[in-house]
Amino acid sequence: MTESEIASFKRRWSERTAALARGPAPTIDQQRAAFDAEHGAVPPADNCTIEPINNGTVRGERIVPTGADTSKALLYHHGGGHAFGSSLSHRHLVSRLASAAGVVAYNMDYSLAPENPFPAGLNDAVNAWQYVLGEGFEPDDIVVGGESAGGNLTLALVLKLRELGCALPGAIYLLSPWLDLTQSGEAFDICAPRDPMVSHEALQAMADIYCAGHAPEDPLISPLNGDLVGLPQLLIQVGTDEVLLGDATRLAHRAALAGCDITLRVWPEMIHAWPLFQNELPTKGKAAIAEAGQWIAKRLGTSGK
Repeated sequence: MTESEIASFKRRWSERTAALARGPAPTIDQQRAAFDAEHGAVPPADNCTIEPINNGTVRGERIVPTGADTSKALLYHHGGGHAFGSSLSHRHLVSRLASAAGVVAYNMDYSLAPENPFPAGLNDAVNAWQYVLGEGFEPDDIVVGGESAGGNLTLALVLKLRELGCALPGAIYLLSPWLDLTQSGEAFDICAPRDPMVSHEALQAMADIYCAGHAPEDPLISPLNGDLVGLPQLLIQVGTDEVLLGDATRLAHRAALAGCDITLRVWPEMIHAWPLFQNELPTKGKAAIAEAGQWIAKRLGTSGK
């Protein structure tokens, strides 16, 4: 029987992890460079205009697909454990989300640990939100989103905006979000044998450098602990074969109890943040991007694709 797309990916990932383990541990700078090189080499979506943003306060890029509704926007926060990842590494994913939704995307950088631990990244996210508003978008016409640590930052941003008395975005999109930096929940034990990418130990190491002495229970660090009443509509996509499955399902449960409009999509066999690997997982990766794009388009009232 032919090996499935996802089984082949998991095998290759496990082989690569084993090969890396036989050599010296890479430095954080080496990890950042390798991640950017690998994902930055994936071409962005066709027919997109990409413009750099760097005004001394915010950094990133503005992505405008041909035919996009330029009155609607996606503000996206990349993943990478709060320690690596960039607008370059996520350009190919964010451009495809923008194209699928038919909106302008703001693919933003933010300060990374260990050099800049909490709350530096969150402060940058607030500044990016204010920048997008300054571009002329109404809050209701913006979806905020992110995957993994970027999902953490996205939900923390919404909680922070509410704390500051600011208007909230129209909707929230979370992909494989990392929402509980205390690393609790039964999914770690249940899903660990199926997850070739993320481990409890790796997450704990990144949590330690991000928290840098702050309590991991803080809702702005672990937004699963936040007051979820009155949040905008949410879409969560998560795979059954990732240790962060429990963060997503617990958020859906708590948000539902708080009266939120929430859509939880659990994808069988999928690993952590699989749409980021859409070039290697074209069937499921592109399908998840299309699903998210259609949801964003419906929330914002655009035609999408």
